[in-house]
Amino acid sequence: MIREFALFAATVLLTACASSPPPAVLPSPAPQGAVGASLIQPASGSRRMDLARNRRFIHPNLETSTLPAYPADLLALRLAPVVVCVDAVIDVAGMVSAAKVRRDDDCAPPVGLDTAAFEASALQAVRSWSYAPALLCEAPPDFDGDDACQADDAVETPTAVRLSYAFRFSQQAGAPQVERVGGR
Repeated sequence: MIREFALFAATVLLTACASSPPPAVLPSPAPQGAVGASLIQPASGSRRMDLARNRRFIHPNLETSTLPAYPADLLALRLAPVVVCVDAVIDVAGMVSAAKVRRDDDCAPPVGLDTAAFEASALQAVRSWSYAPALLCEAPPDFDGDDACQADDAVETPTAVRLSYAFRFSQQAGAPQVERVGGR
């Protein structure tokens, strides 16, 4: 019995002393950035569509979109959030026919920061978007209802529009954070 106990104890000790592989060391995750986007009010002084009672505007519907990417070479800098505004012209077919960075009192770049990489990313993304085109519904001039698009002989005409977007590029300690920019 003593011999069996000694054999058992030796087996337990040898098992306990057996080396197990060291725990795997996982690489630190690469810094990530987050991008949020919002439709914002057009710049002050922009032309606005004036609609008579027999007309109604139908906003374009975004069908395909990709958010801009946070510029990879700037992730390690751990920058404060950067907001970039873009004006996009949506043509009668629903394609982005023009896009440019918007700079005004509502969309001013951070002082002292080169935002070119953020702007390029935002422009590249917006230029790839497509929409169901904006429509202008027009009923006969004597139309007296609430919705010109519901009139029996209403005419829907695709129309070009300009939309303004704000993109917020942000990160905190390499982890993404998405925030909505703007009031809607």
